[in-house]
Amino acid sequence: MPLHKLLPEFLQREDETANEPDGPVLHECRHCGSKFDDAPTTCPVCGASEIATYEFSSEPPDDSSNGNETDAAPDETDTDGNSGPD
Repeated sequence: MPLHKLLPEFLQREDETANEPDGPVLHECRHCGSKFDDAPTTCPVCGASEIATYEFSSEPPDDSSNGNETDAAPDETDTDGNSGPD
């Protein structure tokens, strides 16, 4: 994208800190799947220390994409080399 199109959008942005996410944040225990609003150091449900943090962008999707994502299609090749269902 040309710089002259990006520059006005960049200059109009509010001053954001790196620690503040743009959208909602979800914390989830990787062991039991419990979800939390605040990030605990250990899961209060199962005691596991592996807590995943997911940050969701609040920006609208890019309109330049036409929705035909060929990379997102699942690979239907079986492990025996046959393609598709048996």
